[in-house]
Amino acid sequence: MLVCLHPVILLLLINFLDLSSSQNPTRPRSPISEKMYDYSDYEESTAEPPSSSTSEVPELHPCYYDMCVEQQQTCKELAAVTPCLCPGLSPQDNPPSPPHLSYLTQQDDKGVVVHWCAPTSIVTHYIVLVKGKDKVVDWEIEVQERIRATVLHDVAAGALVCVKAVNLAGVSTENGQSCATFEPQHSDSGLALKLGIIGGVVGLIVLLILALLLWRHKTLRKSTARNETGGVL
Repeated sequence: MLVCLHPVILLLLINFLDLSSSQNPTRPRSPISEKMYDYSDYEESTAEPPSSSTSEVPELHPCYYDMCVEQQQTCKELAAVTPCLCPGLSPQDNPPSPPHLSYLTQQDDKGVVVHWCAPTSIVTHYIVLVKGKDKVVDWEIEVQERIRATVLHDVAAGALVCVKAVNLAGVSTENGQSCATFEPQHSDSGLALKLGIIGGVVGLIVLLILALLLWRHKTLRKSTARNETGGVL
């Protein structure tokens, strides 16, 4: 059934529909939702702190560590207490480098002092050996890692004395810096010279004492003679 509306009513109906549509526009994006996706804030909050490379690093100096001095702290122990730099060491899975035999010194009791310096390697202990003139090892001894000197006895003239470093990977090789030939010091002539000088000085002192005693004896005899003669000789 067709309903005919009065023109006035139809006009009012059209105006009502236009008004309702104008009161429900498309909703714009909320400012809060835009803030949630503000990427500049996100990057600032997750930015990494400045690199430490830009900060000033104190200058390190070599550790006061002597490779030739025994019974001292290892360089690693020293660096743990006082920040410093240790000499580079070869890897522990490599045999150590040869030590440096610094000198052989003969003592008065016929002993020979052997002194060496540690290599720049990891060392567990040392071996000091003596070879005769035929290059055959006569005997050898083991020395602790922190020791740098030992005394050898009954070392023949011309014998070769060597020091080897040892670790878990092996033993150091022998070369010109780790071995030295023992040449005894001929001190007999020097000792005789010293004894001669001492004997000469003692003899001179004895002569002076005898001369003094003789002079006093003569003086005393003259004085006694004067007293007996009444002062008239």
